[in-house]
Amino acid sequence: MDVIVDGYNVIFKIPELGDSTKKCDIEILRNRLLSVLEQYKEKRKHRLIVVFDGQGSGVSYKSNISGIDVVFPRPGLDADEEIKRMVSKSKRPREIMVVTSDRDIKRFVVKCGSKVMEPLEFYRDVTEKIAHQTADGRGRKKIMRDEGEPMSKYTGPSKSEAQHWLKVFSNKTGKDSDD
Repeated sequence: MDVIVDGYNVIFKIPELGDSTKKCDIEILRNRLLSVLEQYKEKRKHRLIVVFDGQGSGVSYKSNISGIDVVFPRPGLDADEEIKRMVSKSKRPREIMVVTSDRDIKRFVVKCGSKVMEPLEFYRDVTEKIAHQTADGRGRKKIMRDEGEPMSKYTGPSKSEAQHWLKVFSNKTGKDSDD
């Protein structure tokens, strides 16, 4: 199944992801969402596509970050229109789930035969999947977390975050330092 996520719609509907917009750059909020989705992707093998409103360049921009397709539509086409375009052009619209609370998008994708999930419901599913960790190969153990605490506190960094911080904090000279 392909899961298309209306990026900013999800970020601003989930307090844990977007409640600090006054203090944060929008790129930090995007990275926060992508980090959570990266951990989810390790548990579920869905194709994840996150669509954000324009990046400001003259063409559409697509990249793949840790197995997640990230799309910024070309100028003149917002994320809503891009999501609709993706669903309408799909040869298998019944195998698509769109995560959004936007009524116009929901009506459109349902008409095309796709499924829709509300951001909060999706985020709960995502955090539940992340929180389940295999105990001994036979059973599953759920990590209990306090409300308001970020999932990353309990699950640790994603692979790409860990690689980033290893590069930042690695001793490039090979010498021990006491500074």
